[in-house]
Amino acid sequence: MSTKSHSLPIYQPLEMRLVMSGVQAMRRPRPIYRTLFRISICNTGAHPVRLLGRKWTLRERNGNTRIIEASKVFNDYPTLAPGAVFSCSGCHEFDSPPVSMELRLFGNDELGTPFISAPLHFPRSCFQS
Repeated sequence: MSTKSHSLPIYQPLEMRLVMSGVQAMRRPRPIYRTLFRISICNTGAHPVRLLGRKWTLRERNGNTRIIEASKVFNDYPTLAPGAVFSCSGCHEFDSPPVSMELRLFGNDELGTPFISAPLHFPRSCFQS
């Protein structure tokens, strides 16, 4: 999914909230840092929307940045009626401690017009052990 976000309008009534997040340090042949999270997505607008994809920006303490774009939103293409909430859980793994995570969602409004959500920035406190 191409995300030319600079040309897509931001759909303001799509609110994302971080419900829970934490980091697990796992000892293996090399350390792995796993972030676990739960997100709630609410359509506070007056019209239904369909979510079609996501874009993650993940940054690590060692300077690595990964951009992950994919179709589907947590294995689904949810349609959110006005007032509807879609909740999902997930995780990401890092080679060094994570320092920031950002999520944007892509979709279409009821007329088929594409949009992008405002970014959900995970607070820095999510990554402190």
